[in-house]
Amino acid sequence: MDYNNLSTEELEKNFNPRESVENFSHYLEDSLLKSKDVKKQTHIYENIAYGKGPLQKLDIFGKNNKEDLKPLHIFIHGGYWRALDKDYHAHMSVPFNKNNILFFNINYDLCPKVTLSDICDQAIEGIIWIFNNSKNYGGNNKKISISGHSAGAHLVSYLLSIDWSKYDLPKKIFQGAALISGIYNLKIVQKISVNKELNLSNKEVQEKTTLNKLPTFKIPLFISYGENEPEGWKHQSISYCDFLTKNDYKYKVIASKGDNHFTLIDTLANENSNICKEIIKLSK
Repeated sequence: MDYNNLSTEELEKNFNPRESVENFSHYLEDSLLKSKDVKKQTHIYENIAYGKGPLQKLDIFGKNNKEDLKPLHIFIHGGYWRALDKDYHAHMSVPFNKNNILFFNINYDLCPKVTLSDICDQAIEGIIWIFNNSKNYGGNNKKISISGHSAGAHLVSYLLSIDWSKYDLPKKIFQGAALISGIYNLKIVQKISVNKELNLSNKEVQEKTTLNKLPTFKIPLFISYGENEPEGWKHQSISYCDFLTKNDYKYKVIASKGDNHFTLIDTLANENSNICKEIIKLSK
């Protein structure tokens, strides 16, 4: 898709999910209610600080058994780096806990109070903290998988492109990753209304665009997007897949039938969905 030829309205419909999904707030409210119910019924370590930022907090779902360390899965939420938080996604923990996997749900500070570059740095801090501290909560830091939705998928793709040995961590820190309905070409983001809050600089666009950043190590990689999402948004994932293919990087891709950008959140929490099954598989 040549986004340069799209009108302002077409750009918004294709690359601003809140403009493409009618009553998007209804889906978010529903996810929030489901998450609140889960938090009342499950074992959780809540709002653990992993950095100095006011929103640099994470929740850990699953019972602590230091005698039997469990695989752990990290999830990073979306919201175009300027909205939402982990409390909309707590219900995603249920299928993981059922499969004896700890679920780490990460928050981060949001634009415009911080820059996207700051958020990327916070994501790195989160991984470092989890690697160094997960054993205290019953997690096996040799079995870490990770996923993200929307802007969270961008952050995961960025984390995959990092040489973790620079942080005295294993270079192949993740055993598997899932990118769900991500945005990878930041040049497009500069052209739509959300950039009023993001204030992306040309330097950030160049440095943080991941459409041309290859993961630094090979692991099972799963990529998905909603069948009912706009063509422009779906094309982001397809373009990333094309880039991986050109560089002989193996991956698996599934278009999630019947899903739009926001119903995907609940699909990720549905243990019977193909997406959830694939992520559980790469997390064990």
